[in-house]
Amino acid sequence: MISLKKYLSRDAKSEEENTSRRVISLLLQGIALHAVDGERADYERFRTDMDKFEKAMGAEMPASELLISAGGVLRTMEDYNRRHAKFMGKQSTEMQKMVSMLTQTIISIAANSENSVGKLQDIEKAIESANELEDIQLLKHQLGECLQTVREESLRQKTAGQSTLETLRKELANSQERIGTMQQSSGVDPATGFPQKSEAEKAIQAAIATPKGKFLVVAVVNRIQTINARFGYATGDKVLAAYADQFRKSLLSTDKVYRWSGPALIAVLTRTERLEQIRAGIQRFANLKLEKTMEIGMRTVLIPISANWAIFPLLGTMTELKEKIEAFTASQVPAVS
Repeated sequence: MISLKKYLSRDAKSEEENTSRRVISLLLQGIALHAVDGERADYERFRTDMDKFEKAMGAEMPASELLISAGGVLRTMEDYNRRHAKFMGKQSTEMQKMVSMLTQTIISIAANSENSVGKLQDIEKAIESANELEDIQLLKHQLGECLQTVREESLRQKTAGQSTLETLRKELANSQERIGTMQQSSGVDPATGFPQKSEAEKAIQAAIATPKGKFLVVAVVNRIQTINARFGYATGDKVLAAYADQFRKSLLSTDKVYRWSGPALIAVLTRTERLEQIRAGIQRFANLKLEKTMEIGMRTVLIPISANWAIFPLLGTMTELKEKIEAFTASQVPAVS
């Protein structure tokens, strides 16, 4: 705030000189007070310089020195204006760089919209050479319209992407359902990949016709019901599959392996050895330690896997053999209370 109070008093000097000094002092105060505030440190330095000139001219400075001081004021103003113009130029350049960076980012996001990309590139080039306020305001309006188009396109792509993802999920679910149906209709057990019980019955029936050297192995995987109850049926199927894989590897490639029912697997063997020798070979496999690491929710669980098994010659009728299999299986699976 400029105060006029100290300039209203008279002194011994002539009225004309006093008035001139007052006017000059007021002008210097006005210049310092209303100068454009750019770079803060430079602005404060300019105001300090103006204050020094104002105090010097308000003192007993001879009139001859007033012109010299006035020249100093003009040079100070010129230097400040030049520095301020340079500062504004740098600021404008930095703003243009920021706009360019933002534009490039938006262009990369809107890469699928050729029309929007082209408009953004044109606006970016125009901003670099825009000086007039009207030009900048026009570019701002054009940029707003272009960004609105980009937002609408982005929303459309997001909606389309979500729709595509949902379609893929449904197709995957349908495919899995179809695969399961195909496996069941083709007699393949989805958990182990072995032929199912109906196929096993056909193989046993065929073997009964030429029973010499034919043996039947029944293996019942332990704790499947407990694993299903604690960790879910998917985990139980993985445990069964792990044992089934090891069971298959322990036999000859000519042996036929099947999923019977529940946790039971059976194999139809053709051997020239005696029953005791075959039993000893299977015993070596049965005594091997088998474990599987499972990812269950947020936990990692190590599950030991074992099975009880029996082997007997493939003799008798189909009914008798089925009764033996069911009796052994039932004896290994705990009753559900």
